Amino acid sequence: MARCLGPHVDALLDAVYPPACRLCGAAADDGWSCAEHRLPEGPPGERCGRCAGRLPRGLPDGYPCAECRGAPPRFGRAVVALDYRASEAGRAWILALKHGGRRDLAAPLGAVLGRRLLAVAARAEDALLVPVPLHPLRRLERGYDQALLLARAVGRAVDLDVARALVRRRSTRVQGAPGSPSRTANVRGAFRLDNSAEPSVAGRAVWLVDDVVTSGATANECARVLRRAGARRVDVLALARAG
Repeated sequence: MARCLGPHVDALLDAVYPPACRLCGAAADDGWSCAEHRLPEGPPGERCGRCAGRLPRGLPDGYPCAECRGAPPRFGRAVVALDYRASEAGRAWILALKHGGRRDLAAPLGAVLGRRLLAVAARAEDALLVPVPLHPLRRLERGYDQALLLARAVGRAVDLDVARALVRRRSTRVQGAPGSPSRTANVRGAFRLDNSAEPSVAGRAVWLVDDVVTSGATANECARVLRRAGARRVDVLALARAG
């Protein structure tokens, strides 16, 4: 009886309390986002199969970009849900989570990432989710670490473990153009393995979780540390690629 009444109860609740956009509070046609803030479905166009950077026109999706062909990253591939520059709605969600104090947005965005992960890696049962950590002072200023919240939300969505395996030991600032030596030098040595994390990482397939991949230098440095700790493979899962 309860199972039969369930859909009717849901319909009644929707009529009395219409679903609202989690970002702005407007009416939500899909249950969690309004028309203005609806995120695009599917992958964001033709992307490099390694770093998820935008490919020149005419190259097929998944083809490695010139930079990755010349200097392959230490991670296997980056999987993203959005193009940060092309998706105005995506930017609004990410900026609200990252700088607007909207930690509640990690749950719906984590569900989006979880679906993206399952679309490209259906067999991820033994994978481990590792967030890219903020520096402790930055986390204290913000009050939370958005990558950790995202990783936990993805873990709940797809039933994967989360390990805070990395520690950011110095703050870094974005320098230079994507792929430039200054960016690589800026993050070199910026991360270390948490003292208790090696047993959980060794032999595991790891998905490194972040909000935005900009140049890939941070992900590359994190992958280097995780590979040295014995990770079998390191891939990157992020909401968006900026570039």
